[in-house]
Amino acid sequence: LVTGCKSTHPHPHSLPTTFGKVVQSFKNSCPTFFVADPSDQNIHYPPTVLNDTDNPQRYQQICQHFKDKERYATLYDTKSRIPVYSAYYYVGYHKVDKAEWKIEPQDCYIIKKSISERLKSTVKESVRGKNQALFADYASQTQYTRGHLYPRCYSESQDCAIATYTHTNAVPQTKNDNNVWGKKAETKMKKNIDDNCDNGIAHVVTGAVPGNFWLEIKRDNVHVEKGVNIPNNFWTAYCCLDKTTQSPLSGAWLATRNPKGLIVQKKTVKQLENNLTTLYGITEGNFSVFGGLCQGSDNISDFYELIFDLFLEMI
Repeated sequence: LVTGCKSTHPHPHSLPTTFGKVVQSFKNSCPTFFVADPSDQNIHYPPTVLNDTDNPQRYQQICQHFKDKERYATLYDTKSRIPVYSAYYYVGYHKVDKAEWKIEPQDCYIIKKSISERLKSTVKESVRGKNQALFADYASQTQYTRGHLYPRCYSESQDCAIATYTHTNAVPQTKNDNNVWGKKAETKMKKNIDDNCDNGIAHVVTGAVPGNFWLEIKRDNVHVEKGVNIPNNFWTAYCCLDKTTQSPLSGAWLATRNPKGLIVQKKTVKQLENNLTTLYGITEGNFSVFGGLCQGSDNISDFYELIFDLFLEMI
């Protein structure tokens, strides 16, 4: 889900200091990447953590690290082998180099071993890929590529950009869908934040909803029917303080894949949350992106943009 990020050359090596640290709860971890309570900056509100009663280990909360520093947070779906969402702090557009893609050694977010054990590479590919996508899963594809949830060019530094190149931050996406998403969602969100948010910074959450189709993969030359899920929906939302009024400001976008291409619609955060509640099949409560904060904007330009986007989808 990254477009328009210029780079001079790919980073020559994938570094072993990149790994996802599994945490029991986002409420006590990675606080920088979640919206804080206006009355108590020590309280943060992560997005809803999904739950599968039939598979309690399905959804893993990961603090993404690089060089012993937290870079962003990811909720990962081990059944679909794609992230549910990545949450990060947008600090502006930066020209950064590409990097080599990485996978979490030995599914370290499931097999809780010591760091030294996790970094060993003697585990069979079938074990390494039990809960996440492998390099070969994408290398054999001609239609789909790896799309970042947290785009590398929204990173504050090259080190942070390198940290985005993990399969726990990637979903299968066609190049055309990638381009449409970049033009109709990412570019507009960037402009909104740059123009209207205090200091041009904001909390952002970007996610995907599993679809009905999968990348066909093999493990030890054995065909796996359901390999890496191909999302049917992509979404993103931001929350910040208005640079003029210092009041909460937000916006959201939801995209749906169909045979004619990717349909992208502007939403309020509240509208997106209602949509995601249905799309993720939540039966108790509602999906929350920012803990009930930043649910909508009274900005009249946002209203007209919503109407205009709906009009475009009708013609």
